[in-house]
Amino acid sequence: MRGAVRNARVGRDARVPPHTVGVRAPRPRGCPASALLGYSRPVHGRAKILVVDDSRTQLDWLVEVLAREGYAVEAAMEGRDAIRKVRTDPPDLVLLDMILPDMDGLEVLRLVKALPDDQFIPVIILSAKADLDSKVTGLRIGADDFLAKPFAEAEILARCAAMLRIKSLQDQLRRAQKELEERSVTDGLTGLKNRRFLDERLAEEFKRAQRYADPVSLVMIDLDHFKQVNDRYGHPAGDVVLRGAANLIRGSIRDPDICARYGGEEFAVILPKTHLSGALVVAERIWRELAERAHVLEAGVLGGPAEVKVTASLGIAFYPAKDITSPELLLRFADEALYQAKKAGRNQICLYQAQPYTYDPS
Repeated sequence: MRGAVRNARVGRDARVPPHTVGVRAPRPRGCPASALLGYSRPVHGRAKILVVDDSRTQLDWLVEVLAREGYAVEAAMEGRDAIRKVRTDPPDLVLLDMILPDMDGLEVLRLVKALPDDQFIPVIILSAKADLDSKVTGLRIGADDFLAKPFAEAEILARCAAMLRIKSLQDQLRRAQKELEERSVTDGLTGLKNRRFLDERLAEEFKRAQRYADPVSLVMIDLDHFKQVNDRYGHPAGDVVLRGAANLIRGSIRDPDICARYGGEEFAVILPKTHLSGALVVAERIWRELAERAHVLEAGVLGGPAEVKVTASLGIAFYPAKDITSPELLLRFADEALYQAKKAGRNQICLYQAQPYTYDPS
């Protein structure tokens, strides 16, 4: 591989001035530079570095140095090729020359840094210009480091190791933040979304329905006499029932629909782009399956039986409908319909209209 790299020097690069070639510093035999720098590569997978330089001599030398350290190295001699590689297969680090044949290196930098916020790719600018203005310009645009040519092998390896450590920490921080955000909108017991998420998504879906003149329906679900399950068989049994009901409801809806635990033994389902007739189909399916489902209890749950069955009461409201002009009213009227279903004897579906209407699916 090294021979192929060295023999690839062709064209104008044979006349590249000596100062554009890196300087290799000696180090103890058999000791990788990363060990001297206090950096160890991850056990699973190699860090990928994209080197962008229009000088074949400089490019070959950097590829050889980085590959010898165990990095997976990609190379590009033009800005457009570099941008394509960043977008199709993002590297962990970019070494970017300021001067490229097809576009300015700073423009490449802008495009690389314009990637989504959840994709941090550090960029080290490589430049023969070592003046303060050049450094400040690159750093202000978004470069993470600036390295003036010529530079020693140990220095480029040290800069790469430092940037990769920063990226690793940034990635860990983003993952932790994403996990915390997910936990903040997830119900710990059932795994469904929680009330906070429901309120936010209901507002979004209602605005979208108003903007595009689309329908949106809301189904409220309450497990009948659930307190008796807790009182008779204990809260562990109640948890089994809640998780089972949540899984059943989740499996009864489409991917675009939103299911959440509203609180206690109540659940809510947002049905975007769904008219009343479609909401009734979903509600009836949930109602029937909940009634037929036997929730198997673990052995020894306060001496309870092997299984428990519960029925459910459901309330439906939809937009567009008279008096429903906000997501708060949609939620309120769906809750009122649920209340009417419970008041009328439970185990039934009630629709909100100007006058509440009890739907008989039989």
